[in-house]
Amino acid sequence: MPHSVSDTPDIRRAFQVHPVLFDICGLVLRAVPQTGLSNRVYRLETNKGSFFLRLPRAETAGMVDRQAEARNIEIASGLGIALAPLFCDPASGILVTGAVETVNPEADDLPSRLGDAVGRLHGSGKVFAGTLDADAVFNAQKLSLVSNCQDEPDIGLLDTLIRDLRLLEDETCALMPVPSHGDLSPGNCLASSGNLWLIDWEYSAMAVPAWDLAYAILEHGFSGPQEAAFLNAYRQRVPAHVPSRRQLEIMKTKCDAVSSLWAHEQLCRGSDKTDFRSFARTRRERALKRAQEIIR
Repeated sequence: MPHSVSDTPDIRRAFQVHPVLFDICGLVLRAVPQTGLSNRVYRLETNKGSFFLRLPRAETAGMVDRQAEARNIEIASGLGIALAPLFCDPASGILVTGAVETVNPEADDLPSRLGDAVGRLHGSGKVFAGTLDADAVFNAQKLSLVSNCQDEPDIGLLDTLIRDLRLLEDETCALMPVPSHGDLSPGNCLASSGNLWLIDWEYSAMAVPAWDLAYAILEHGFSGPQEAAFLNAYRQRVPAHVPSRRQLEIMKTKCDAVSSLWAHEQLCRGSDKTDFRSFARTRRERALKRAQEIIR
């Protein structure tokens, strides 16, 4: 439901603290909340046009390297796959971009469009700030849960799983890190009539190609044919960066393990926006099942 600015004190406060936002956006006529878990995101309709405004939630302070995000989104916008930042303040995490009119892509069209966009990013030769490693992310999540969560989940099997998979990777770890989005969920892919835009670059970094590929396949729930179309489009852009089937399956398992612990972290913080407990259980079970198929 659209809101007036008087109904959204967080927007009013952002404009007061950063007067340059008036120069960029003009007079805000209405603010339409968008979906977002870690941020408050609005589509602003103003006398100067339409804009996306991101305001980070207070509870996520310190969890994102905003300096790295600012650098990486500038690079990605130069490649034509991210909306160009009109205002980006790493200190506050406030971000403004132009808004785009989105369309619902055909189910058979999205995989190839996304594969092409990811291929353009991975094959750009650019260097992003930061690094993203699945094992390091999992270990950091595990430590956080052990240290901060009173209702600590049973993660013993997942921990053993990650260690076992690491032993299988020697022959499949030759691919070098590439600039990666890090969070290619459906909500972070905006299709317009002329492009597929990737948004929310908070977790962007240098990572092995398999991370973005595996994560996108899992989060979009691609079927076998859709996964093939996604990888074929990617391969046409960067044939040298396509991981082996074994490497991709290992990374899918790790991504599910990371997603399971992420959901437990949300529970630990008291979030109730989604059924995180069911989500965590589903991802855990899928990771364990896939791992058994890889190991045997």
